[in-house]
Amino acid sequence: NAEYGEFQTFQHYFKQINLSMSTMDEKPWDSQYQYQCKKRMFEKHREELGDERATALANVWANYHFLGCEYPHEALEAIKSWGPPPRNKMYEDKMREIKQRDAVNSEQRSMTKRPTQKRQRWG
Repeated sequence: NAEYGEFQTFQHYFKQINLSMSTMDEKPWDSQYQYQCKKRMFEKHREELGDERATALANVWANYHFLGCEYPHEALEAIKSWGPPPRNKMYEDKMREIKQRDAVNSEQRSMTKRPTQKRQRWG
């Protein structure tokens, strides 16, 4: 059956993706500070949650705090007690970088907006 073969291939592919996503390796988008914080959270909750769930939630935690990603309520509830990233020099540098990036993005958006034309009043 061709459909069954395609399904098995998809399952194998999905399993490979899950295996590669569940490792606690540093990702290209992680700063050194982000990775250290994420790794610390993983290690702190690994025994309680198991490798796979701790990895997933450590990624949710890091992406929520550092990248501003949004997640379903259940995921955020699971990490609510983990608190924010620790404040140290790396944290301050990262927050400065984020603020600068946001300022540049905001400036670029304001430059690309077309000026609104005032509507004439009828009547």
